[in-house]
Amino acid sequence: MKSALQVELQDLHGLPYFATIIWFVLLGVSLLAIVFYLLNKNQLSKNQKNNDLPSEKRSQPKGF
Repeated sequence: MKSALQVELQDLHGLPYFATIIWFVLLGVSLLAIVFYLLNKNQLSKNQKNNDLPSEKRSQPKGF
């Protein structure tokens, strides 16, 4: 006769495999989110540098 612990451990036979897959999927999604955040932040800083040009280099709007 098997103990309750042995029965429970047999029920969890494939759990480490699936848990590993889920862990790496979550890790990949997190790394992708960090990369996209850093790329977006870098792009915004480039846009701000372009807007900080001296006024003589920027085109002046023409009035009526």
